[in-house]
Amino acid sequence: MATYTVSHISRHYDPAVKLLLQLQQDIADKNVDASVKQGVDKALKLCLDRDAYCEQVSSEPSDALKAINKESLEHPFEQAFRDGKTKWKLSPGMVTGAVEGNFLQSFVSASRAKRVLDVGMFLGYSALAVAEVLPPDGKVVTCDNDPYLEPVARGLFNKSPHGDKIEIRIGSADDTLAALGKEGQQFDVAFIDANKDGYIAYYKSIMDNNLLAKGGSILLDNALMRGTAYMAPEDWSKTTSHGKYIRECNEFLQTQTDMHRVLLPIRDGVWIMRRKSDMQ
Repeated sequence: MATYTVSHISRHYDPAVKLLLQLQQDIADKNVDASVKQGVDKALKLCLDRDAYCEQVSSEPSDALKAINKESLEHPFEQAFRDGKTKWKLSPGMVTGAVEGNFLQSFVSASRAKRVLDVGMFLGYSALAVAEVLPPDGKVVTCDNDPYLEPVARGLFNKSPHGDKIEIRIGSADDTLAALGKEGQQFDVAFIDANKDGYIAYYKSIMDNNLLAKGGSILLDNALMRGTAYMAPEDWSKTTSHGKYIRECNEFLQTQTDMHRVLLPIRDGVWIMRRKSDMQ
């Protein structure tokens, strides 16, 4: 029961799937042994079936989360960009998927978090997903730089009984994080899923502004960036600038010796960063 189709997610994020697809096309009309073609087909199917299976057996998203996913697929983002209503081209691929949404819910719930910071709202899938597992007095502060998204996301949040736990802040993430720091706000979990060239700055701002509560965790999405994080240097030229920024971020995070870190291969990769002092 895919949301944003599983086959698309695999092709979008997994470079091995892209390579197999290309290989499948390259040998389709050539005199290649049938067993080789069958092997490529089987390997590709196994990759796609793995993601489909994970989504199928995981908990089903709420109706409100399904509505966000549906909106991401049907919203006229292309037209909005052409009309100058959005700052950049938005796409369905920016929505948090069902499996990662379940992961966030599990992590936030297991952390017994009450306050969550969501850097990079888009249509609010991640914000609402974690709001659903917060206690009645819990709160999510989600931020985005594009004013166009605020009424769209708020309308979607209003379809959920948990929508009133979510506060939307529009403006640059740098300004929002600085303001939250001045207000003395702290969060048990911070989830960064925004412009990749800002990841290091957002991480530093969360730490420097004392936004991370004692025992808190910072999660950073797209940590593998379609495989560019671990590709050989000679292949970097084939990737986007996002890959460069993620590699720089990953290198920076490895210098944070006071933090315990783990990179999980969920969807496009998720970092979990926690203070070592909170793990003793």
